[in-house]
Amino acid sequence: MDVEKMKIINMIQGYSHSYIVYSAVELGIFNALFSKSMTNQQLATELHLSPLLLERFMKVLIAMDFVYQENDQYSLTSLGEKLSNDSEDSMAAMILFNGRICMKAWGYFYEGLKKNISPIELMEGEAFFEINEMSQNRLGTFNDMMRQSSSQLNLELLFQTRKVTDIKRIVDIGGGAGDVITQLLQGFPLAEGIILDKDYIKAEAEETIRISRLQKRCQFIEGDFFLPLEHKADMYVLSRILHDWDDRQATAILSNIAAVMADDNVLLIIEKILPENVSRQALPAFLGDMHIWTLCNGQERTESGYEQLLQQVNLYIARKHFTDSDIVILEVKKDEQHTDRGKDYEIFGAL
Repeated sequence: MDVEKMKIINMIQGYSHSYIVYSAVELGIFNALFSKSMTNQQLATELHLSPLLLERFMKVLIAMDFVYQENDQYSLTSLGEKLSNDSEDSMAAMILFNGRICMKAWGYFYEGLKKNISPIELMEGEAFFEINEMSQNRLGTFNDMMRQSSSQLNLELLFQTRKVTDIKRIVDIGGGAGDVITQLLQGFPLAEGIILDKDYIKAEAEETIRISRLQKRCQFIEGDFFLPLEHKADMYVLSRILHDWDDRQATAILSNIAAVMADDNVLLIIEKILPENVSRQALPAFLGDMHIWTLCNGQERTESGYEQLLQQVNLYIARKHFTDSDIVILEVKKDEQHTDRGKDYEIFGAL
């Protein structure tokens, strides 16, 4: 078979890779092998699986470099360790979120394109975040994924590029369980913080505050970023919020923040940024854009796309921070003069 045909076959059968990885995480294979090696029979007994079928399944995981076998014992590779809940940089919650929710929604992708309706709405009849509020299981899966992602976010650059004593109050809008603001409060030692989010996340957020020993400096306040913002701060935070919404809704969120910002305040927009040009190397980014549309009718944006949104509400990008992941932090400030700034801003971090 020619190379191009093989390439197409690998693409169309890519779903098999996704289901193999998801199933292995859901079954608990990586958790079981994280701290000890096991024979096929031992692993099958612990997980209540057919030994013969498990042996076939494990051959795939070995070929995918998640597991290796030595003296009839299965052990995890460094890649496989990342899929255990016990790993410091675990990706298990992200895998479960994709397997339990996202992969099912992608089954409606074709119909969604034809009807211009987000696939998850076709699948479940309601918008993603409305479903989350009504389902504790769904909410738990989503929060676990977001918490894992937020806890691995490195915000050190923010503390190195300003006087940390200048920040006295931080409001994390849509701050979820508080993993971002607790890191910010550790880096800005004089600041007090507010997590602004829906009531269903309150208990988890307050537990994060307690574990971080920030009860005297941080509080949870129920709120909705589509409603006028009442809280003044030196720093506002939108972490992985705007990509969940279309341009009209994203502009509404930004407008509410701009309305209370002073000239010396800063808004941190923490997001992935789409490349301006399409290339093979940029495929994951553009697939990510389709993924967020599939899941919640959202969209990833280019830097110029964010600039256009910000200009509508008299905001501009003052600084751009490249983190050690694919996340970018845009520092945004007020611009009542409608200045044409182009790309005249400071850039920090590795390019």
